[in-house]
Amino acid sequence: MTQSGRDYRDTLNLPKTAFPMRADLPKREPDRVAWWQERATYERRLERNAANEPWILHDGPPYANNEPHVGGLFNMVLKDVFVKVALLDGKHAKFVPGWDMHGLPIELETLKHLGIKDFHAIDPLELRAKCRERALFWLDRQRETRIRMGNFGLWEHPYRTIDPAFEATIVTALADLAEKQQLYKGLRATLWCVHDETALAEAEIEYEPKTSPSIYVRFPADDRQRRAILSRFEAGGGSMPDGLDKPLSVLIWTTTPWTLPANAAIALRPDATYGLYDLGNETLFLAVDRAPDALGERFSEAVLVGRAAGRQFDGLTVRHPLGDRDSQLVLADYVDLETGTGAVHTAPGHGADDFDTGVKYNLPILNPVDAAGRFTIEAGRYAGANIFDANPVIVEDLRAAGALWRVQEYEHSYPHCWRCHNPVIFRATAQWFIAMDQNLLRQRALDAIDAVEYVPPWGKARQRQMIETHPEWCISRQRTWGTPIPALVCRDCGESLLDPAVARIVAKRFGEVGADAWWTDPVESFLPPHFACPKCGGTRFEKERNIVDIWFESGVTHLAVLGRNGLTWPSDAVLEGGDQYRGWFRSSLITGVAIKGRAPYRCVVKNGWVNDEQGRAMSKSLGTGIGAREAMEMWGADVLRLWVASVEFVDDVRFGPHVVEQIGRVYRNLRNRIRFMLSNLDDLDPREVVPPEAMRPLDRLACAVTDAFAGEVRRSYRRFAIHEVYLRVVEFESAMSSLYFDALKDPLYSAAAADPRRRSGQSALLYVLTRFLTALAPVLSFTAEEAWQALAPGLRGDRESIFDTSFEGAQLKREAHAPDAELWETLRSLRARVAASESPRDFEAKVRLDATPATHRRLAALGDGLREALVVSQLELQSVPSTGEPAEGVVAFEMLPADGQKCRRCWKFRELGTDSDYPEICAECAAVVRGLDRTRV
Repeated sequence: MTQSGRDYRDTLNLPKTAFPMRADLPKREPDRVAWWQERATYERRLERNAANEPWILHDGPPYANNEPHVGGLFNMVLKDVFVKVALLDGKHAKFVPGWDMHGLPIELETLKHLGIKDFHAIDPLELRAKCRERALFWLDRQRETRIRMGNFGLWEHPYRTIDPAFEATIVTALADLAEKQQLYKGLRATLWCVHDETALAEAEIEYEPKTSPSIYVRFPADDRQRRAILSRFEAGGGSMPDGLDKPLSVLIWTTTPWTLPANAAIALRPDATYGLYDLGNETLFLAVDRAPDALGERFSEAVLVGRAAGRQFDGLTVRHPLGDRDSQLVLADYVDLETGTGAVHTAPGHGADDFDTGVKYNLPILNPVDAAGRFTIEAGRYAGANIFDANPVIVEDLRAAGALWRVQEYEHSYPHCWRCHNPVIFRATAQWFIAMDQNLLRQRALDAIDAVEYVPPWGKARQRQMIETHPEWCISRQRTWGTPIPALVCRDCGESLLDPAVARIVAKRFGEVGADAWWTDPVESFLPPHFACPKCGGTRFEKERNIVDIWFESGVTHLAVLGRNGLTWPSDAVLEGGDQYRGWFRSSLITGVAIKGRAPYRCVVKNGWVNDEQGRAMSKSLGTGIGAREAMEMWGADVLRLWVASVEFVDDVRFGPHVVEQIGRVYRNLRNRIRFMLSNLDDLDPREVVPPEAMRPLDRLACAVTDAFAGEVRRSYRRFAIHEVYLRVVEFESAMSSLYFDALKDPLYSAAAADPRRRSGQSALLYVLTRFLTALAPVLSFTAEEAWQALAPGLRGDRESIFDTSFEGAQLKREAHAPDAELWETLRSLRARVAASESPRDFEAKVRLDATPATHRRLAALGDGLREALVVSQLELQSVPSTGEPAEGVVAFEMLPADGQKCRRCWKFRELGTDSDYPEICAECAAVVRGLDRTRV
């Protein structure tokens, strides 16, 4: 009986899979997180890798005081990618997440939560208890968010800087530094936040625009001082006119009028030329190079009546314009001639350079400003006023005294506190410092940098710069929430001391009960037997109330975390934002070198900032900020993870809806390719899987190309070149889809289910899928796992999770089946020419190829796989002698209409009617259908 007009679709092997085309990531991903946790997927793989080489990425601790934003997600996903890479590489990649839980960011957030504006208004122990509660609350929130990203780690056992053992490590580190005489307490002009009432480190400073009063001020000379200055001009070779008895003033410039009450000197550049300018009723002293700008409109009338080098005036004095005292002329190389007058107002109590100059010249260190930024009684009539509010008052007093030359507004970049974003000041106070040049610490740190790899490489120069320019490290803070510095004050002589033996007793106690003991335990409990003040021999002490800088706390996390519990010291890598060259990278380096003699990491990886789609810094106030949770609820973690991989992460990157939309298209392509492979493996019995060496040549070639891809991906991952991985994945997916997957569709769909050709193709698909999912797993963790679970259990073997697979995988024996990249590219080129044809198209075509002998042999070895790869109905291949140009390859390509008629089942052009029962289909299809019909009877 003939089958004319029959619908043959039910005789095809149509794709079938539970892996949906629609990802629905925000809804499905939380279930996958729970699945990983229930099965302890990460911990079990760690255990399998336990005997292997360790690879440790040390987590730079985020502050536990808010929700992670997309920038935080960017960094945290990158860390997770590289931990998973090491895991799939067989390494013992133990990742211990950490949190920085002390310090002002948390104290301020807690005070805001409690509705308290002044931290002095709450008992220290009560505030510490509340800060602990808030820090633990935010830790839990951040941990949930990091886990929701699909990140692996020992989440139930993180390191926390508030744990007693950690606080003990911090104090032990201080004891070690004190023992090495690396710590000292000294009076210095340090950065100070008047809003938060504490000293700051350089790493806690951000520069923001500020408008300040720009004033030019006369410092007048009395008769004696005027004669001394004039004589120095003459001594310097200047020609002075007779009878020059007009008032003489040194003209200075400043943008901080509030510092004038603390002025002690005026700094001149020794090699600069200074001039005396006659303006009719007065003479002004300033640098010749600055006169046109400084004198402004009156420069045209000014007459230069004397000139001499700055060094000529060292040690002379002029009068302070607001006080009954002198201001000394001193020399300093830092005086620049780009702004101002070349005569720099110097207040040793309010500037780092000023302080050094004050020490050099034994000037008074005046600091008439309290911790909250109010003038003290030493400021005279300004006492009690806020220093910034006093600026206009001081300007008017200068005007009234005839000392104000000019005033205007000045826009400039000014240091601000990175926490409260208020302007900071320099304020001379006694603080604890790490001496950067004691024991050659600075040089040893610079030397240690040479042994560290930096990604990107220019990070090494940046790190060197941050060490070379690092001032003495101020590690004391005048706040409550932190680890106390175990320093004592002798009640008999007032000497401050940080004794190593005392510190070790304190560390032991902190390890038992925590740092609150500094507030609760009597000072005597921390003293060794017969302890006495080394200065006066006194035995009565009281505890200082400073806490340690949180940069120091985070800077010793390597001591608290690494070198124990299976974690190696130093770590293999650290990965943080570029601001950490002057932050955590630097503080860790200094403490590592000071205490253990080398850097605490082998490789430093830097990621860029996340900006909005216009390249602006992301900001919630501008409507461009977005939280990590919010982003995952909208787009899903895997799309965001793919975005992370798609950019050059060492540079600043852009993020927003349009960026995600573009990445979403790439994700859908990848998902569809995965779905194609899964849907054609539905009926593959594990017992029928064909080993690579027994596969058909085209399938073997696809497996070899997959091996090459997997190897390239692995090498890129190892170099932290995740963007390269992304490009290779996209290119591989495209090549497989346009060549190999198209070639397989005919045998997969139209051959008999158990046909050896079909089973060979299915086995190759399984091979490709397994290696492809392993390559994707560090980035597309959710999708790779979902696809792995969509495979029949027998096809997964004993690998329950995709994270039980390996980059090594079941590779081909390369000596027998080396990837033939040239052959693969030849096939891709030929297939592209077929696909580009308007007519005839694909199965409507017959292709004739002429190839030189070597290429002919490689193509002919594919057998019918060559025709399959080109997706045509017929193929004629013949060898032609090589003519030398080209020396090797396909020398002729022709597309012709295919012979025969179109088979209604497989669509190939074949001779039809050879089987009278199935006249509309070809002989191959007829045999398949006949077998199916018999089984249905």
